[in-house]
Amino acid sequence: MKLILISRFIDKITLSTFLLLFSLLSYSANEINYVIISGQVINMEYGNPVEGHTIYIISDSTQDGLNGYFNILTTNHEGYYYDTISTSENKGSLIIYTYDHYGKSVDTTVHFRFIYREYSVIIANFVIYLPYQAEQLQARFKYVQKSGGPKNKFSFFDQTNNNHIISWHWDFGDGSISTLQNPVHEYQSCGLFKITFTVTALVNNTPLTSTITKQLYISTREYYHIGGHAFSEYFPIDMGHAYLYLIDSLDNYIAIDTIAFDTLGYYYFYQVPEGDYLVKVEPMRESEYYGILLPTYYGDKLFWDKALTIHLTNTCWEYNINLAYSDGVLTGSGSISGNVEYVNQPRSPLDYSAVGVNMYLFDDSENVLTCHYTDVNGDFFFNLIELNTYWLYPEVTGVLAEEISVELTPETPSINNIEISIQSNSISYVIPGEEMNPGEIVGLPYPNPVSGTLNIPLQTNSGDRISVEIFDIYGHKVFSGQVDPMINYNNYPISTTCLINGTYILRAKINERAYDRVFVIAR
Repeated sequence: MKLILISRFIDKITLSTFLLLFSLLSYSANEINYVIISGQVINMEYGNPVEGHTIYIISDSTQDGLNGYFNILTTNHEGYYYDTISTSENKGSLIIYTYDHYGKSVDTTVHFRFIYREYSVIIANFVIYLPYQAEQLQARFKYVQKSGGPKNKFSFFDQTNNNHIISWHWDFGDGSISTLQNPVHEYQSCGLFKITFTVTALVNNTPLTSTITKQLYISTREYYHIGGHAFSEYFPIDMGHAYLYLIDSLDNYIAIDTIAFDTLGYYYFYQVPEGDYLVKVEPMRESEYYGILLPTYYGDKLFWDKALTIHLTNTCWEYNINLAYSDGVLTGSGSISGNVEYVNQPRSPLDYSAVGVNMYLFDDSENVLTCHYTDVNGDFFFNLIELNTYWLYPEVTGVLAEEISVELTPETPSINNIEISIQSNSISYVIPGEEMNPGEIVGLPYPNPVSGTLNIPLQTNSGDRISVEIFDIYGHKVFSGQVDPMINYNNYPISTTCLINGTYILRAKINERAYDRVFVIAR
């Protein structure tokens, strides 16, 4: 984690300087993200801003992000405090707290997440008890967003405790003013605004004036919280993970967040931008339900293409998920194992293993027998299972896949080293010993679908004459090449980077005998 306090004395700066800093960060292309924190302390009894009050900010040890952060701030003459934190974390939580006159703690937990933005603005105000007499006249007001209208439209209400007010003056912080007692104002842009409210009233027949300010932040995008319970019938599961996926405008499924939950079975995601999402929950490997309860999406569906989409437009804690039970596996002497890896994915060269992929095991009647997750090396195992015909299904959110037929017999009780490749929108596989049909010397091309290099398994002799041609679905030849059996004695690679997405026919000629294979290019 990288954590930098922009200014140790940022609480000393004026709000105008703070707004300038906010404006500059709004257009920053810096890779570091910024958490901008501000708030105001108000006297509960009299409504006046509290100057010189101490505010504490500390990282929330129960959540990820900003671990070990701590800062002490002091409010200025308008009751404001400010802090700016830069971090490489993409989410986190902070606890902001203070004390009232009697030493009673008043606190709030705030959350931030960086999606579609380089900064997160947090406004955390405090109203505390302080038995200090205010001035004879103290301006007070509140604002609320107009319900059912534009998000930039607000109603402002005078709450000054005086029955002899003779004038009101509002400065909305965007160059607009009003002299009404309770005006309505619509902002023409998003941002952080300082509202200044001034009242003039007769106090003992003498005109007095009082002014107070408040901050209003209008985000370019709304952010909400979502959560729910993960149930096993009527009871929450003991321990598990919840996954959040964003569905973007191109129908890509993007993993946004993962959280662990305990015996209460409750999951939650804070500060999620409005949009379309999928949520999946699953038991942890350490859970007593691992392999018994199946990973399940919101809508109580096993697979992502059947899941209900969450159209997030408000905070909701009722996205409950009831995990389905598996049918169970009969014991025996058989085993199935393999490895799953990413191919042509934007990942670190050292990180090709696909961790946590849900590997489903079906019987020949399409009953779900169990589900295991790939380990840190991308490996999966189904051990001590009955000799039978099975279907493997690798479930990766947003990626298309087909079931893989595996038959365990007394002659072949174990099938190991199955290779499964995850590409951007499809999954392909190779089962050792099944690349070639008996009597044939040209195997099935893999990976299929392909997005980069297509491999053709060959079983040839040094004197064979071998050529390869590729035709599109209209019969046009789009590739031809000669194969040297001395070099390509068991595999012939072909780059498909110059071919567009679609279905193709590969024709390999071995000593004038033709072998046709179909493959798909999908990027």
